[in-house]
Amino acid sequence: MALFPIVRRNYLPSLFVNFAASVAVSLSAASAGVAWVWWWLGFVTLASLLRIIVHVWTGGRAPSEDGSEAEARRQILIAGLGMLVGAAGWAVLGWLLLAFPDPLVRYSTSIILAGMAAGAIGVLALFALIGPLYISILMVPGCVRLMAFGQGEAVTAVIGLVGLIFTVVMIVAHRGNRLLLMQSVQLGQRNTELMAQVLDANQTLENKVRERTETLKHQASHDLLTGLLNRRGLSDLFSLAAEGHCQGYVYFLDLNRFKRINDTLGHEAGDYVLREVAARLVVRLPPDAMVGRWGGDELVILIPAANEADRIDSQLVALFAAPFVFYGQTLDVSASIGVARCPENGTGLEELIRAADLAAAQAKRQGSVVPICYDPSLAAALERRERIADDIRSGLDEHQFWLAFQPIVGAATGELRAFEALIRWAHPTLGHLSPDEFISIAEESNQIGALGAWVLDRACEAAALWHRSGIRAAVAVNCSVRQLVQPDFIEIVRTTLARHGLAASWLHLEVTESVFMPASDAQMLEVLNQLDAIGICLAVDDFGTGYSSLARLRDFPIRQIKIDRSFIADIDGKSRSVIEGAVLIARRFDLQIVAEGVETPKQAQALLALGIDAFQGYLIGRPVEPPQPVVNCPWISMAKAG
Repeated sequence: MALFPIVRRNYLPSLFVNFAASVAVSLSAASAGVAWVWWWLGFVTLASLLRIIVHVWTGGRAPSEDGSEAEARRQILIAGLGMLVGAAGWAVLGWLLLAFPDPLVRYSTSIILAGMAAGAIGVLALFALIGPLYISILMVPGCVRLMAFGQGEAVTAVIGLVGLIFTVVMIVAHRGNRLLLMQSVQLGQRNTELMAQVLDANQTLENKVRERTETLKHQASHDLLTGLLNRRGLSDLFSLAAEGHCQGYVYFLDLNRFKRINDTLGHEAGDYVLREVAARLVVRLPPDAMVGRWGGDELVILIPAANEADRIDSQLVALFAAPFVFYGQTLDVSASIGVARCPENGTGLEELIRAADLAAAQAKRQGSVVPICYDPSLAAALERRERIADDIRSGLDEHQFWLAFQPIVGAATGELRAFEALIRWAHPTLGHLSPDEFISIAEESNQIGALGAWVLDRACEAAALWHRSGIRAAVAVNCSVRQLVQPDFIEIVRTTLARHGLAASWLHLEVTESVFMPASDAQMLEVLNQLDAIGICLAVDDFGTGYSSLARLRDFPIRQIKIDRSFIADIDGKSRSVIEGAVLIARRFDLQIVAEGVETPKQAQALLALGIDAFQGYLIGRPVEPPQPVVNCPWISMAKAG
């Protein structure tokens, strides 16, 4: 196959040279009176035309690679046979002309034959057998004819002998030239192969560089864990999509309880949740939606205006309604979702995400499972929350906080048992702030520890004072879960009691049912056991509204449960069964049971009949400062009168 292009390239030029030599010899012979030479020239002309036709018919180009070696060999053989036919024609001419009496004709014919034989060394170097055969057919008949004709002329015979020697030399030279040419061809093939390898390696390298570039480009704009867009990717796509106009919705998803999943089940579970949420979003949302991970457990969705917001909302709700199962364990996964509209709520991505984030925060506070749309009032609410968070520390330093005490009395006797210490805040510019507002802000801003320590100190101080004045009542202090997990919380309690000289038995710590969450079991149990060992009475506040189980009531050192005021208000409805169940549980576990939010004598009488141990509420006394030992117990007198 490598020789084929060379054969094709040399074929026509050699044919034309051969024909030109034929014309020259014919003219020389004709000028000497050889008339039949024109017939010979005609034969050569026809043979040359036939060879040209065959050359053109075979295609004049290399066969296809799948075609093949056999096809190439066939075309080379046809070319070689054509050359041998031409050599045979010259042999006939040489045999006839070299016997012609005119020496000019003989010598010119000899010279042309020798020249053509010498040319065959290069032109036919590719042909191992046809080349030597061509030279032999071209030279030997003429040399023999000269030697035979030269019987009367010694010079002519010598020329014929020299011609034979020349023939042998040409054949040997042809062989050497062929070896040299084959080495050159092989070297060219090796160079071609090497070049192909270099080009292939270069192409492979370019492909790898291109793939790596694409990978880096993808990584620069996508989150590695979920495969979603990252901040940069979202920003770039938003800039392209919103160029010149902005129409659509921005959804901000904040996964609820994600940290708890990471802390209890490990980061593998957290990664599963993120990947699963991402996969569901990609499947459920429209193809033109842009979904990205904004950071941590926060996801952002950009929806073009062509889509219906209500349908997107329902898809998001359905997404979290389907269970998340991690190694056979069903995870409690939900999200607080906020929505901002473009351009109504902003035109820049950061501005829109901030608005959607505010709406998501509102959804989290409300416990909403459906997306909440941004409202300008949310920005004012955020500013207020930030103001409150910033002012908590200065409020403590400037004595803006104070405690109100609400009495807790025995249900059957009306005797004073304790005062619950309730924090209040007289803000210098915002006015009196409700604990429901600033306690959650203190927890979010990690200031609940300082605030809780202040409440504990002032409550113990007040209790010590009323003990010295003869009032034998405990003090109940609300305690956040975040306070309980503080490494130095136990020491804070010990130090506070010692500083004010208050016995631990006179301190009640009220915790919410969140201490019973599975994520808190081990740590909470250890802390509560230490508090119980000190002698502190532990109570579960707002019982029935959170996460309780009989197993945890059994295992945790709880001495008292306080039924939430929402059940007391509905004592004549379905909540009565809940209260009855709580009383039964309390009796089974030897727990004191306190009813919060008692506001009417009728409620008090009903609760007393159900077996409640103690009451707290506006009926008995409002939270005031200083604590008032005189309490109102109208149900006692009503029972005596009855």
